[in-house]
Amino acid sequence: MKARVINKNSLFYGRQFEVDIINYKYVGSKKDKVLARFEDVEFFNLTLNEQLIIMHRDILKISLPKALNGLFYIMLIDTIIQHVGTEFSSIEIVRDEYKELKRVWEKNILLVVDSTPLKINIVGQYHSTTNIDINITTINTNEFIKECIEEEDKLRREIEERNNKILSIKRAVSFAV
Repeated sequence: MKARVINKNSLFYGRQFEVDIINYKYVGSKKDKVLARFEDVEFFNLTLNEQLIIMHRDILKISLPKALNGLFYIMLIDTIIQHVGTEFSSIEIVRDEYKELKRVWEKNILLVVDSTPLKINIVGQYHSTTNIDINITTINTNEFIKECIEEEDKLRREIEERNNKILSIKRAVSFAV
């Protein structure tokens, strides 16, 4: 995949490069030492899989398990399309959890595809792209809202814990000074 920086205000305006860095916010090349915002580039020479990822860019918000490469996103997009029965235009991720087990990893995702709330459970073996099990369940609105509230509460507790740590550090610095 190649990209060209089209934002005239960018330091890299007009530069064309081979993409080897891509996430939800940025596109870049280690070799060419270019990093630009996703919105500031146009893509060309795309394969069908690359077109699918660019078209469903929000999928890149889901963290990639250590054991996998970018084909994971293609597999996930295809599975979601099969489940909802049509192309989709938006994804909003509520929860993205990852667990490492002995030879297996597990990923639990709660998200909304267009207006359909989904729970996705993915289990795979390390260093294998063929032994991956993706289970998608459409959940009802009440269950989805309940899970969103739980996730929000969890995040609020984490924020409170971090704020307490910050206060503790500030107190320690004030004692030391």
